[in-house]
Amino acid sequence: MSDIIEHLQTLDDSQAAKQAGRVVGEIAREADGPVEPDIDPDRTRETTRTGFSRMRTDWRPGESVEVAGVIQQAQGIIHRTFPDAYLVMNELWMLVREPEVNEDTGEIITDLYGWPQWKKWPSGAYIEDYTKLTSRERDDFLLRITTGLLEWEQKSSTLWLEAMLAKGRWEESMATGFVAPTGRATVEERTQRGRTFAAEDRYHAIFRAAVSRSAEALVKSLERIGQRLKDSLTA
Repeated sequence: MSDIIEHLQTLDDSQAAKQAGRVVGEIAREADGPVEPDIDPDRTRETTRTGFSRMRTDWRPGESVEVAGVIQQAQGIIHRTFPDAYLVMNELWMLVREPEVNEDTGEIITDLYGWPQWKKWPSGAYIEDYTKLTSRERDDFLLRITTGLLEWEQKSSTLWLEAMLAKGRWEESMATGFVAPTGRATVEERTQRGRTFAAEDRYHAIFRAAVSRSAEALVKSLERIGQRLKDSLTA
């Protein structure tokens, strides 16, 4: 971020550069925190009743399909990055769960990524029994997970780096749009112009951040599974 500010301060419009640095910094921090509404004080005087009856609780027509596609792309990156992790887990599940089977062909039903789909209780929980695991199998899975974590943690760190680089590119685009020469403009007008200019980079940064968060969650889950296997062996 400091490199961006130093670059902006070399521009002729030094005031715009300073404003850009402040605004971009504030907007960059917004991406790391929860979304909070910005309510105009005048709006609070117009009504004393919240508009829950008009609140939209679902995606607009067509948006749900688009969002599902983005989620699928993010999940695809995780599956392609950590194929060995999913292999270990599916080998373990094959011992403790029951795969769904096509009654006509007798073949195991698989998901989008080629892994078996597992039977569930009516509640939605998986039908599984971990007492089926022998001590030797538990020891084998523990060793494979423990040694695999070295590579999985590095891959997760790489995805985090990509997310940070995407965020940096978004900040640069926002700053470029903010200081673009268009005559006299207020800070609010420059900010809106910067947001518009950097919209594509912003969504890319959000996408990469989501992928990084998913990878981090996967590695943490594997760590917990490894710890539980270790506990079961020493119990």
